[in-house]
Amino acid sequence: MFKTLALFAALAFSSSAQDSNIEAVRKMTRELERALLSADTAALEKLLTDDFVRTPPGGRETNKSQYISQIGSGQLKYVSFQNVEEKFRSYSETVLVNDVTDLHYRIGNGPESVIRLKLLWVWVKQDGQWRVAGVQGNEVPAQR
Repeated sequence: MFKTLALFAALAFSSSAQDSNIEAVRKMTRELERALLSADTAALEKLLTDDFVRTPPGGRETNKSQYISQIGSGQLKYVSFQNVEEKFRSYSETVLVNDVTDLHYRIGNGPESVIRLKLLWVWVKQDGQWRVAGVQGNEVPAQR
């Protein structure tokens, strides 16, 4: 009987911790979106891990300093994000976020473009703070 109660208590605690992690990362995701849309490089410095890696469609990786430089210089300008779907999964100190997003952006002074991306975000808890360790995106082909 005691083992059964202990198991239920452990499962309840685990589920509660996962829910707490997901809610924290959901909030941090909105902060990240605001930082990206406003090109807030100081916020991005805090939100990305030192070993952050971004892999956009086409596979050309950028590290933290390269990515922040692209955003800060205006070389890459995010106009808006429209999340079509979002799924969070928590694993202790890591939360994976799968989403499909319609991304409105500009490259340099070029025209606004729109792309639908399927993204995988990796959030990790470091020094008590949630940070993005990586993101990988794949283009979702237009429906025919």
